[in-house]
This record gives sequence, C-alpha cells and structure tokens, in this order.
Amino acid sequence: MKRRSFSCFFLVSCILFSSSLCKAGPFHPNPHQKTEKIKERLVTLRNWKLMEEFNLSGDKATRVFNILKKFDDQRENMILRRRKLYMILKNKLQNPYATEKDLQNLINEITTLNIELARLPREEVKALAPVFTVREQARYLLFSEKFAREARKLLAHPGPGTRSSNYMDKRRNRPGG
Repeated sequence: MKRRSFSCFFLVSCILFSSSLCKAGPFHPNPHQKTEKIKERLVTLRNWKLMEEFNLSGDKATRVFNILKKFDDQRENMILRRRKLYMILKNKLQNPYATEKDLQNLINEITTLNIELARLPREEVKALAPVFTVREQARYLLFSEKFAREARKLLAHPGPGTRSSNYMDKRRNRPGG
C-alpha cells in the first residue's frame, strides 16, 4: 500500500512540476499567468497529499477543501492588499509633501493587516474543527507547516536544466558557475 501511494505521489509530482524542470518550457508572456499555474499546482499537490495523509474521501474531503479554499482566498487577498499598501507607502515616502498623518495611517493599516494574516492559521484550524478530530487538527498543523517549508524549498531552488541550473555550482563556488 505504501509503495503504491509513493509511486502515485512520485508520478503526480513529476507531472505537476515537469514544466518547471524543462529547460525549454512553455513561453508565458504574462508572468502573472505562470504564477497562477504554480499556485494551482501547489494547491493540487497539497490537496492530494492531504487526502493521502488523512485518508480523506467523499464528503469529508469536499468539506476540508472548501474550508481551505476559503482561507487561501482570504490569505491571497490580504497579501495583495498589503503589497499595494507597501507600494503606496513607498510612493508617499518619496513624496516630500506627504504628511506624518498619512504615513502613520499607512503604518497602522499595514500593521493591522499583518496581525490579521498572523491570525489566519488559528482561524483555519478552528474552521476545520467540525471536520477533524483534535488529533487530526494537530496533525494538520504539522502537515501544513511541513508542506509550506517543502513548497518554499521547491520554489527557491530551481531544478536541473533550468536557466539557473548552475545553482549547485554557485553554492559550491565551483568555476563552472
């Protein structure tokens, strides 16, 4: 059973990330489109791993995925809003006529948004409480932290054959990179 699930995981992972590993991958004139595809793949992979880890099926899987989608959307909207606020703050700082009050309002808004973003994981686990047992909630916290770490690692280090394929050579200070 474990061997079969590992094989399925490996196959799905290869399919999901094949375009990012190919040197002559598809041309994306719109970088936003590429980012959206990566997000979709990560969500698909997360959901697949959740199904495997928690033996989710049917109604329970649907309920869990709907809850997670709601929080993913909230998180994405907050991050976009924060990004816009940082850009406004940057522009205000470059403007010599910006008032202290305007700057303070932006600082307060960004700080409040950061607090809201920090609360999302706790609210997410509370929303999963009707679906997951307490033990499953604890396992979900560990799962989500591990998945986020692995996703960051995947996204931070390009694979072989990509434009930055000399990554390991650069890290080792080899003459080839």
